[in-house]
Amino acid sequence: MSSQMYNTLNDPAQSLSLQHKGNSSRGALVLGAVVGLIPLGLLLLIGAVTVLLTALARQIVASSGFFAQQQASVIVLIVGLVVALVAYVIAIVRTLRWVKVWQRGGAGGQARATLLALRFSALVVLLPVVLAIVLPQHPAP
Repeated sequence: MSSQMYNTLNDPAQSLSLQHKGNSSRGALVLGAVVGLIPLGLLLLIGAVTVLLTALARQIVASSGFFAQQQASVIVLIVGLVVALVAYVIAIVRTLRWVKVWQRGGAGGQARATLLALRFSALVVLLPVVLAIVLPQHPAP
């Protein structure tokens, strides 16, 4: 792939000029919502791969005993958490760049749909943390 084609495909400003100007507003809203859900989908994908790699690591070191399994699991889970965090932040930054381009290009509805999907993504990510804080760990008898 040539460098010029790579830059064209990865630059939101140039890609916006390649889109059809006659997009329906409904299609633009759906596209905005899908773009806003990309960070959440990426996070779910990395989480699933991490769980599978954890199970694989436990099976590989099963003959070494419990403590080796525990260490392997912890290492894989920590690496998966770091990769997920970095990928989530990068995906959010790239999505917000798209929002900026769409707002400057006059596609306010598409930008609002993307921001709404990002809010939903943040809610899904933070909901388990809030529930863990709010719900008691040891309910009263």
